[in-house]
Amino acid sequence: MRRLALCAGSPSQAPPVPVAFTLGARDVRDIGLTHARRPPVGIRPVPLGPSSEPALHYPLGDGSDPSALVALRHLAAHLRTGVPRTDG
Repeated sequence: MRRLALCAGSPSQAPPVPVAFTLGARDVRDIGLTHARRPPVGIRPVPLGPSSEPALHYPLGDGSDPSALVALRHLAAHLRTGVPRTDG
């Protein structure tokens, strides 16, 4: 009987490509709404929930464009710069 490797992807299968990133309302508040709304990439976030404390949904594509991973990395780096330091 042949065993299948269930934890490894097919060698011919491309790595997954992100389609979206959603930042919750608490994280938007911590980062700052103005900063979170203006990422340095060509992505415009869609507000979710109440306008007084929105979450932000960043669409990255349909899963077919590998450049979405680069856009996600740039977005994450931008969002991290808006988080105030709490260690000093």
